[in-house]
Formats: sequence, structure tokens, C-alpha cells
Amino acid sequence: MNSHIPIIDLSSMLGDCLTERQAIAAEVDRSAKEVGFMYITNCGIAPETVSAVMETARRFFQKEPAAKSLYPFDQELNFGYHGLGTEALDPNKPADQKETFTMRNVFNLQSQENLWPSHRFHQVASDFFADCQRLADRLMGAFALALELPEDYFTNKHTGILQTLRLLHYPPAKVESAGQLGAGAHTDYGTLTLLFQDKSGGLEVQDSIGNWIPAPPVDNAVVINTGDLLARWTNDVYRSTPHRVQVRPADATNGRLSIAFFSDPDPEVLVETLPSCVSEESPSKYPPISANDHILEKIAATN
Repeated sequence: MNSHIPIIDLSSMLGDCLTERQAIAAEVDRSAKEVGFMYITNCGIAPETVSAVMETARRFFQKEPAAKSLYPFDQELNFGYHGLGTEALDPNKPADQKETFTMRNVFNLQSQENLWPSHRFHQVASDFFADCQRLADRLMGAFALALELPEDYFTNKHTGILQTLRLLHYPPAKVESAGQLGAGAHTDYGTLTLLFQDKSGGLEVQDSIGNWIPAPPVDNAVVINTGDLLARWTNDVYRSTPHRVQVRPADATNGRLSIAFFSDPDPEVLVETLPSCVSEESPSKYPPISANDHILEKIAATN
């Protein structure tokens, strides 16, 4: 089923050859236009690094509820622990059956040790945040090339202030309500998302005619999807595709772990339709909006 979602070898984006980077950019561009999702291999992050972050997440989520609640979610910082049933990405469905630990603007919060469950957790998460930033920069460089923009057009607007790393755990459901999902159907708010999955599966992507297509784990591959702000920047030339996570059944041996990195622009960045995406036949659909206003509106709608 994952044949619906392209698999792209990103290794040439790491090199100095512009022609090779443009070839990768064309693949990324086509995937963003047709699907809004893609798998990326040879992304520059070692599988062992991803495994270490997964293990750090597993150890945290295995703690007793009282221990996890010592790090409550701070709405203003967008940082901390969210327990089961505290978020509904689809407000028309029961609350999501997942728990999360969210970390935004990591490098400007380095001195606030009280936010972190442990020094080791802090170190592993911070290092991985930096890895994800570098990967997001490479992908945004590919999008810029495809859109005939300077290669650093997007990267200069994403310095980390609104970039977010999120650990997610979907435990087996004790009780399933009608329409219950691990994560309700939604689109992502920002420019792009990197998703690292364990072997459990459950992610589904909506195709252009409304069918839900499984997006199972692919060995050593990262799932990439384009978000609402990149769709807005491109006048919907790029898709922001609805996706969801199926609930883990009560008889499942283990829960599901995943790690998401949301690359959103700095707060003051004004998102305006790119001139190359506007024509007489396709006038701009959206007024300008600051990244901060857009993201805050979206977050508020899920709480």
C-alpha cells in the first residue's frame, strides 16, 4: 500500500552538485503536489540515533502517571507533557488516545532544567532537535529550488523559535468509543513535518478522492508531509494532506511510538502567496498572515 507514497533517496541533497540537487527537488516537488506525503531515505540521520531517541521516549512514557505529571504542558511555551485524552485533533471525534511530550524552541530554553525529565533526556532531545533542523533545512532547500527561489529562502525563516519536537505514545486502548482514533484526522499547521515511526504502524493518509491509505513504516525511512503554511505559501500548489492514526487495539502487545518534528516559520514571518504560484487563471486564495497568528489559531482549536 505504500506505493501510493513516493520513496525518495535524499543523499544527493547533501552534496555540492546543483544539478543533482535540482533532480531531487523535482521529485520532492512532484510528491508535494500530488500526494503531500513522501518517504525519505539516506536523510543524514543515522538509524542508531533514531533508536536512541525512541528508547528515551519509551522510558519516559513507561513512568507512572504521577511522575509524568511533574512536567505539565505549558501552553505559552508549547512545552511539556500531555496525558491521554487531553487533545482532540479532530474536534468532531472522541479525544485522541495518545500521550505526548512536546519541546518547542529548544535551544532558547537550554538553561531551564526544570522543564526536562532528566539531564540525559535533555541531551538526547536537544541533539536530535538539531539533527531534525538540518534535515528540514535540506528539504526546504529542495522546495525552494523547485519553486525557483533562492535555496535558502525558507531556511532563513525557520531558525527554531516555532520549530517543535514531539514524542508520541499510543498505548493499547482500554475502552474504544465510537469513532475513536489514536490521533484524529487533521492537517499539520506549518511548513513541513518529519515523522519517525516504530514498527507498529497505524498512520493513514487521505488520498485525493477521500480514501484512507495506510502509510506503514519503511525501514530507515522518514515520513515527510507538507503542512498548511506551505500550502498557503504556494496557493495550494502543494497539498496539505489530512492524515490520522488508528487506535491501538486493547489486545495489542505494545503501544505505538513515533517522533514528529514540526518545522514552522519564526513568529514574525509574513506568509504571502509566492508570485510564481499566482496567475490570471489561479489568483491568490489567501491574505497574508504572520506565522505566529496562524499557529496559535490552530493550536487553540485542538485544546
